[in-house]
Amino acid sequence: MPTAPHPGRAIVTYGRSLMALTTAHSLGRRGVEVIGCDDVGLTALSFSRYAKKHFTHARASDDPDRFIDDLEAAIIRNKPKDERAYVLMPCFSETRLIARHADRLSAHIKVAAPPIEAIRAVDPKDKLLHTARAMRLAIPATWTTEEIRAGNGPPPELFPLIVKPVRGVGGRGVRKVGSPPELEQMIAADGAPSLLVQEFIAGEDYCLTALYDRGVRKASTAYRNLSRYPREAGAGVLRETVADAPFLASADLLFGEISWTGVVEVDYRWDGAREPVLIEVNPRFWAGLFHTVASGVDFPWMLYELAATGQVATPAEPKLGQRTKVGGLHLLAAIQEIAESDESFTAVKETWTSAASKFQSGRLLEASRELARAIAAGLSMPRAAVKLRAALQSAKGAPDELFHSHDPLVSLGALFVLASLMRYGKLPPELRYDPEPHELAIE
Repeated sequence: MPTAPHPGRAIVTYGRSLMALTTAHSLGRRGVEVIGCDDVGLTALSFSRYAKKHFTHARASDDPDRFIDDLEAAIIRNKPKDERAYVLMPCFSETRLIARHADRLSAHIKVAAPPIEAIRAVDPKDKLLHTARAMRLAIPATWTTEEIRAGNGPPPELFPLIVKPVRGVGGRGVRKVGSPPELEQMIAADGAPSLLVQEFIAGEDYCLTALYDRGVRKASTAYRNLSRYPREAGAGVLRETVADAPFLASADLLFGEISWTGVVEVDYRWDGAREPVLIEVNPRFWAGLFHTVASGVDFPWMLYELAATGQVATPAEPKLGQRTKVGGLHLLAAIQEIAESDESFTAVKETWTSAASKFQSGRLLEASRELARAIAAGLSMPRAAVKLRAALQSAKGAPDELFHSHDPLVSLGALFVLASLMRYGKLPPELRYDPEPHELAIE
């Protein structure tokens, strides 16, 4: 009796991230040999039982040419000796750089990244603006830095407006601006990045996630963030699956027109009544990847299938109402909400801000002590307890992204968070809100 073909081998990038860990779980449980990589050695993926190997490479944002050289050398070094499938699975901002060098890397491995021409139609954000305008898609009224300097800026009655850098991930650099003078000062500042200025759209944030093959949608699901950390504009730490039907028409039009192949995440604002408004496109995996897999749509495996075989054979039916959480950060989000809303907590708010800053910079013990002193001094404990119980109840039974009984070493805690705090003094990009526009910009 002939044996079944080996499922194959995959190289998964950005091994410090929960996205990479989710990808390794998806592939590894189906027998695919997973090799992780990053520019640091201590990553979540390096501790996973589903990663057979792990290698380091140059940091893509610092030395992109060396990054590609290192990656190609590792691809050649780990190439199977037989004819099994061999796929490169980019996870984060390095996706664009890998796509730009796909022809070179494809000589040794299948590259599961969208075509670079398609990426350039939607990323950076100013490219999406031009594409969406040309296709008459529903987007916020938007002005570029160049348009404003030429005297074609937003009228005063539209303020406050949303300002965001053309290049940015994870909410970095996004802020509100309240008046024309404030906007003018921001644009005139020395070293100011290229910006987009957008009208504020009423409604809630929704995330559409999808897989396309030459512009044809093969799978999709949508979710919303019920809780974020930090609350201002951080990544979701409690998510819920919702119907994706309201968002599909504009997404199919956009990605059909540019013949998209690969995964993609699209941000919308929607009030539940009018047409959803397209805000942003992320040409890669997304922070809520664990959530979409837990909801029944296994994007990493389907992307691997598409890259390895040219087709998607796995059915995908999202479970509406599914919730997942990022356990420790969901608790911090609940505490932050209590700190910022309790009437008797006025005197503690400044302390909370200071403690949160210390937490994100890695001074965990100092932050905990400062927060404990503040709570003891000013918080109405009965009221806080009610709110905290309600927050925890909202996530009861939700799968926890940080803890995996089938992968015990990474279940010891968020090691990738600790590694990032120790090395960079801040949370990893996919979990961090940063009011400044510094980010992993790779071209």
